[in-house]
Amino acid sequence: MPAQILDGRAVANDLRAELTARSAALRVLGIHPRLAVILVGKDVSSLAYVRNLVKTGERIGIAIQIDELREDATAPQVRAHLERLQDDRTVHGVILQQPLPPHLSIRNVADAMPIEKDVDGTHPVNQGNLAFGSGSEFVPATPAAVMLLLERSRHWPLRGRRAVMIGRSIVVGAPVAMLMLAHDATVTILHKESAALQPYVRLAEVVVTATGVPGLIGGADIAPGATVIDVGTTVVAGTLRGDVDFASAVAVAGAITPVPGGVGPLTNVALLRNVIEAASRSAGLRPGIARAQPQE
Repeated sequence: MPAQILDGRAVANDLRAELTARSAALRVLGIHPRLAVILVGKDVSSLAYVRNLVKTGERIGIAIQIDELREDATAPQVRAHLERLQDDRTVHGVILQQPLPPHLSIRNVADAMPIEKDVDGTHPVNQGNLAFGSGSEFVPATPAAVMLLLERSRHWPLRGRRAVMIGRSIVVGAPVAMLMLAHDATVTILHKESAALQPYVRLAEVVVTATGVPGLIGGADIAPGATVIDVGTTVVAGTLRGDVDFASAVAVAGAITPVPGGVGPLTNVALLRNVIEAASRSAGLRPGIARAQPQE
């Protein structure tokens, strides 16, 4: 049976339509959803990401303000800016765009993020709640996109499934692993210091990879029928490539995401869904976004 292509663009289109309607309903109530993006310096990839985010926000009806700080901004300066946004009632969501300049560490500023506006799950409290499986104010955008695609795979629900997360970053790998655990998968985390990827990958029913190593996983590495979610994006000779060698893996997998066209298109929409949710909560409306479920 041919592999199911998990099309992030199609899912994103459906979500955009839903969010456009929710945004319009909020504006009728006098609530104008707004996201503040703090950009430290002028990282090329960050600038491209923010441009796309602004375009998507315009389509949905979310205003996006770009707060640019100097490349040499200090940790106290970044913290002060984040803290000021806490009291700005016109702003419903806040993100600190990464990567930060080398002299700044996200660990030194994340706790200044307003928790109820932390739409990308950066604050240590939100990360801790996610790790406890008790839910957080907001699931980070890329992990949320991964879960939205897994929900459309043949291996959903995840209860009892053997899953592998390749990569342990606090941005993608660790949160995805926690979310899969919260859905009762049996999760193995592999990373650059792991002695080997096998036999763990070949035994897994679900493989998620976020390493930035093009072609790390091929068709011979995965179990027949496995669901493969590729978060990797690396430009090689002008072409965007994922961690998975798609040509060989698609012949073996049961479901697989392409690069581009898989997780990427869905990430922005997942983030903006959190902004809509934050704006709704600011008006006392009932929460509605998916979150990690408490474990029994």
